[in-house]
Amino acid sequence: MKIFKDIEAVEPYPVLYLESIDSLVISDLHLGYEVLSSEHGLSIPKIQFKKSMEIINHVLKKQHADRLIIVGDLKHEFSETSYHEYKEVSNFLEHVKRFFKEIILVRGNHDTFITRITRRYDVEVYDELEIGDYLFIHGHKDKSIDSIKHTVILGHEHPSIALYTEIGVKEKIKCFLYNTYKGKRIIVLPAFSYLAPGSDINLIPREELLSPILRSIDIDDMRVLGISEGDRFLEFPSIGRLRKLYYR
Repeated sequence: MKIFKDIEAVEPYPVLYLESIDSLVISDLHLGYEVLSSEHGLSIPKIQFKKSMEIINHVLKKQHADRLIIVGDLKHEFSETSYHEYKEVSNFLEHVKRFFKEIILVRGNHDTFITRITRRYDVEVYDELEIGDYLFIHGHKDKSIDSIKHTVILGHEHPSIALYTEIGVKEKIKCFLYNTYKGKRIIVLPAFSYLAPGSDINLIPREELLSPILRSIDIDDMRVLGISEGDRFLEFPSIGRLRKLYYR
């Protein structure tokens, strides 16, 4: 599904395809999440790596590309990389390397010590990356909209929206956010991680958003493309209109 004329979301996955640079773009895999959670007393089945592999394989059946761009947080642990995390990231890169001529990682706030792994697989690592009209940043650092030439693609926020039934049951739907602001196109990627819960953008005040760049724009004007897992994309009204459904 086209988000912009030259930018397509690969239905129904948290993945973009940029035809002009023949690249698939994903963000926020957070590999190794389950082990860190278990160390904090939360037992989670180790399913994320398997799910990540399944999604990658499904995407490649629909859309191949020469390049894979990961927009931050390939790994989860902030500190020294654990053995389990090292193994999962290594296995992931070893797998995807078979399908892409080039793999690029834009460093996220979780990607500490990541070059110990990426250099084994010839994965280039950048703090931010500019290719053609596209700027790729993770989104955890402050960035002036005025410094962006044309299009910025970021992650970090793990956007989702919250919907409620008539009896008050809440449903969380991962989503892409996108629109034009001051002549610059902004796209926020949903978390690729199966276990990342997402931040309910239509409920959170702008000043409490994680990404400085999103706090600096009118988030209510952002358009929403939801993901119904394993099914299809869902087009929703803007964040501002969704807010009004619950705050009248």
